[in-house]
Amino acid sequence: MAEDRSDIRRERSRTADVREILIRVWHLLIRPTGRPAPAPPALRVQTVGLIVGLFVIWRGAILIASIAWGRLGVANAWSGDDIHHPLVRYSMRWDSGWYLGVVRDGYSYFPDQQSNIAFFPAFPYLARLFDPVLPFGDVFAGMVVVHLALLGAMLYLFHLVRIDYPESVAWRTLVFFLVFPAAIFFSAFYAESLIVFGMAGTVYHARRGQWLRAGLFGAFTGLTKLIGIVVMLPVILEMLRQGDLQRASSRAIAGLALVPAGAVAYLGYLHVWLGDFRTYFWTQEHWQRESFNPEALVMLTRMIRTGDPGELPYPGDVIPLHNLYFLMDVGTLMLFLVAGIYLWWRVLPGYGALVLAGALVPGLSGTPLALARHMAILFPVFILLGKIESEPVRNALTIVSVFGFGFTTYLFVNGYWAG
Repeated sequence: MAEDRSDIRRERSRTADVREILIRVWHLLIRPTGRPAPAPPALRVQTVGLIVGLFVIWRGAILIASIAWGRLGVANAWSGDDIHHPLVRYSMRWDSGWYLGVVRDGYSYFPDQQSNIAFFPAFPYLARLFDPVLPFGDVFAGMVVVHLALLGAMLYLFHLVRIDYPESVAWRTLVFFLVFPAAIFFSAFYAESLIVFGMAGTVYHARRGQWLRAGLFGAFTGLTKLIGIVVMLPVILEMLRQGDLQRASSRAIAGLALVPAGAVAYLGYLHVWLGDFRTYFWTQEHWQRESFNPEALVMLTRMIRTGDPGELPYPGDVIPLHNLYFLMDVGTLMLFLVAGIYLWWRVLPGYGALVLAGALVPGLSGTPLALARHMAILFPVFILLGKIESEPVRNALTIVSVFGFGFTTYLFVNGYWAG
C-alpha cells in the first residue's frame, strides 16, 4: 500500500514537471501578454507630411533615373513603350502585362500555356474601378492604385514601429524598406505595394487587438496574392499572446475567419468557373512553380559542391550574369530565413512567423525566380535593420542596398529580368 502511494506521488511529480516544461516552452514561444499592445503616439500632421515627402523624393528619383536611362536607349524595348507616357512607360514590364490584360479583358484560361488566372484580382480590379473616374486611361489608374497603396503601407509601417520603438527607428525602417534592391517593384504596375499595405494593416490591428479590422485587412491581402494568407500566423500568435483565442472571443474568431476569406473567395470563383480550384496551382507549373519543391535549395547545394547550379530558369536573353543573379536570389532567401528566426526569438513571435512563412513558401516553390521580390514584402526584416544602433553598420548596409536598388532599377527599365 505504501509502495502504491509512493508510485502515485512519483507519477504526479513527473506530470507536474512535464506541465512546468510545457508552460515554459509556451511562454518562450508565444510570450503571452494578456492584453493588446498600447496605442502608438498619434501621427502628427508634420510627420505625415514628412512621410509623403520621403515617398515623393523616392518616386521622383526612380522617375528621373528611368527617363535618363530611357533617353540613352532601352536595351530591350517593351511592348507599349511607344504608346505609354514617359511618366508610366518604364513601370510597365514583365508581369505588368498580365495584370493589364486582366484590367482590360478579365480572366481567361488556357490549360496548355500560361494564363492570367495566376494573378489574383485585387490589384487589376481596383485599377478597373479607378479607370472611369481618372483621366489618362487604365495604366495611369493602376499606377494611382499602386502608389496610394505604397503610401498607405508606409504610414501603417511607421505607426506599427512606433508601438515599440522611438521615431528614429521608424524613419530608418522606412528608408531600408524603400532602398531594398527589389523595392523597384513598389513603383511598378505590380501588386507588391498592395500586399505590403494589407500585411502592415493586418499586423498593426492584430497587435492592437482590433480583430475585425485585422480580418478585413487580411482578407484584402489574400485577395491580392495567395502568399497573403501567411498573415494568419501573426494574427493567431497575437490572439494567443493577448488571450482572446483562449477566451473564444467572438470578435477574435470572426476576425480570424475573415483573414483567409479573400484567397478562399478567388479560389472558390475558379472552382465554380473551371470546375476545380486546383487549376490555379496547375497554371503555376507553366511558370516552373510547384508547391513544396525545394529545387532552388538543391541548385544552391549543387553550386556549392560543383560550382555549377545546373540549368537556371531565368529568361535566357534578357538577364546578364545568370549565376550571380541566382546567388542574389537564394542568398536573399537565406538571410531572410535567419532574420525570421531572430525576429521570433528576440523581437516578436508574429514578426518572425510572418517572415519565416513568407520566405519558405516561395523558397519551396520549385524555382529561384523572383525570390528577392518575394522577400521585399516581408517588412519585419526592415524593422530589424532599423533597430541597428551602430551608425557605421547602418550606413554600410544603406550604401550596399542603394547600389543594389540602382542596379535592379537599371535592369527593370532596360527590359532585363529584375525579379
